[in-house]
Amino acid sequence: MISGMNTETEHQGKVYHIQTEDGGRQNPVITTQLFFKGAILFTQKTSYADIIKAQYLGDIVKDLMKQQHTQIIKDLLSGKLLEKKTAQPQSAGKSPQTEPKSPPPRNQDKSPKSLDELILDYLADKKEKSDS
Repeated sequence: MISGMNTETEHQGKVYHIQTEDGGRQNPVITTQLFFKGAILFTQKTSYADIIKAQYLGDIVKDLMKQQHTQIIKDLLSGKLLEKKTAQPQSAGKSPQTEPKSPPPRNQDKSPKSLDELILDYLADKKEKSDS
């Protein structure tokens, strides 16, 4: 299990708390929750059960957690989350089952990366660093 992430973010004069947690190998789900005054306003869950045997699973999960945490903050600040209640669980490589939202930027054309692309990028980066 990887340590969680917590962020306090101000939006329109209100302070929101965003918390992201990893369920670990026994419950391979990354959960991010948006709180206001202790109440859960939004929950995003992403399963990574389909990659549980990946060689660098810990590093991949950390990256997925950061991406999900950052996306929830961006969606909060853009106003996208204030109308929503909760999101349904999703697989790490699949689209959300809730209303479509803007994918995280990939490059100039802002196409979303698949889970396979994220893993390949990560492994290529690791190889470059080890070759240096």
